[in-house]
Amino acid sequence: MATAVLQATIALDHRKEPEALQRPAPALDSGWYVVQVKPRQEGRVLRRLALEAVSTFLPFIEVSRRRGPEKVRALEPLFPGYLFVRLPPIHEEPASWNKVRWTPGTVRVLSVGDTPVSVPADLIRAIEERTSELGFVRRPSSLANGMRVRLRSGPFEDLEAVFDRPLSRAGRVRVLLQLLGQPRPVEVDEDCLELA
Repeated sequence: MATAVLQATIALDHRKEPEALQRPAPALDSGWYVVQVKPRQEGRVLRRLALEAVSTFLPFIEVSRRRGPEKVRALEPLFPGYLFVRLPPIHEEPASWNKVRWTPGTVRVLSVGDTPVSVPADLIRAIEERTSELGFVRRPSSLANGMRVRLRSGPFEDLEAVFDRPLSRAGRVRVLLQLLGQPRPVEVDEDCLELA
């Protein structure tokens, strides 16, 4: 569990770095490539590549973890063991590729034979668009407004409610619970809901 907290710290620390350090201006003909890294070394490789002025992208996703009896929210890489780098073609700037290949924690650049496989820029853009202002991808809620739900835990356990909407806070939602003869808004953790 300490790893998830560490990864969340890495994600937040990374967002505090100057924009120029996070995303240096890439060459016009550069493309996105996938770098495989050693387990749980994504943040380390990301920081080292940023110091080498290599444009990187490491999307995070918010997850729930059990820590004893409690559920805690943490950030983990969306693609554990991988990050994206933006580089010019290998034949134009082999020095940039060597920076990536020889960065401590790097396993390899995904390739077919000796040719690195590029990732479509549209895919990177789509992931970036799904990234919240906090710097991570949120899992879409499977609940829609007006759905009947049952609370699985907490003070209102086993009561039915109507799903109202997700809230801006991580994993919290608002449901309408019938209390004192009227529907009352109640904020709960989305994980404690099930379809009625």
